[in-house]
Amino acid sequence: MTMVVNMQDREAIFGRFYHASRDHLYRYLSHYSKDQHLVQDLMQQCYLRVWERLDSISELDKALPLLKTIARNLLIDVIRKRMKHDMVWLENMQEEANALLTTTQENSISSLQALDVAIDHLPESCRTVYMMHREQGLSYKEISLRLSISVSMVEKHMSKAIRLLTQQLVTNPELLLVLVAVKRLL
Repeated sequence: MTMVVNMQDREAIFGRFYHASRDHLYRYLSHYSKDQHLVQDLMQQCYLRVWERLDSISELDKALPLLKTIARNLLIDVIRKRMKHDMVWLENMQEEANALLTTTQENSISSLQALDVAIDHLPESCRTVYMMHREQGLSYKEISLRLSISVSMVEKHMSKAIRLLTQQLVTNPELLLVLVAVKRLL
C-alpha cells in the first residue's frame, strides 16, 4: 500500500484497519485490565495515535505491531500512575494511622459513649438485631432462629440500623472513624 494521499483514502484505510484490529486490541487490553472503561479509553487513545501516524505507515500490516506497542506503553503509563497514586494514598493513611494512635484515651471513650447513645436511639427491633450481630457475634441465620423471624427481616433490621446510625453519627466528627469501621464490618 502506498502513502495516504487524500482524506477520503485516509479514512477508508483507517476504517479497514480499525475493523480488522479492534477485537485483537480489545482482547489484548482486557487481558491486563478487567476495568472495561479503562480498556475502552486505552483503545481510543491507541487508535488516535495510529491516526496521527497514519501518513508515515507505508503498509497496513506494519500498523498492527505499532498498535500493540502503543497499547503496551499506555498500559505501562497507567500502571505507573496508579502505583504513584497508591503510594500517596498509603503515605496519607500512615499519617492518619499515626494520628489515630496518638489520640487520647479520653477522646476514644467519648466516641464510644456517643456510639452507645446512638445505638440506644435505634428502634427496638433494629437495636436488638444490631446488638445480637455486633456484640454477640451471631450470624443472620442464628438471629432469625432466636427471634423467630426470617433472615430477610434480619437483613432489613440491620440495614435500617446502619442507615440510622450513619445519619446520627455523620454529624459528629469524632464518630466518622467509628462509622467507617461499622460499615466495613458489614
